[in-house]
Amino acid sequence: MWVAFSTPEGSGFFSAVAKDEDGNTSGPHMGSSVCLRFRRAQDAELLRDYGMDGQVIETPGGDYRYRAFIPRNHLVTVLMNLGNHMSYPNFKASIPKDDVAFERACHEVWAAFGELQEGGPYGMR
Repeated sequence: MWVAFSTPEGSGFFSAVAKDEDGNTSGPHMGSSVCLRFRRAQDAELLRDYGMDGQVIETPGGDYRYRAFIPRNHLVTVLMNLGNHMSYPNFKASIPKDDVAFERACHEVWAAFGELQEGGPYGMR
């Protein structure tokens, strides 16, 4: 699951996957925890006020540089809290202007997913 978020404190992105601390992706132990993966440490820290209580581990050689393993129900809490505190009518416009790289990335993702829409965004194709 990919989640881009914007809070009054800042904006960020994470990927959530069913993977444990040992790298296992299946088995009887799976299901109770998830791995949150971040490109930037600051994105993990932004989620602390929304229920993300895992230790952030730096993995410089990984596809995502930062990871936190948390109980699955804590992910539900994070998503619920982000949704409950959402107050913007336009996500991209809510990104702080000083976070230029994140804003650009969000516009690029928006355009890429727009290619999936028949006729494109606003029927421009």
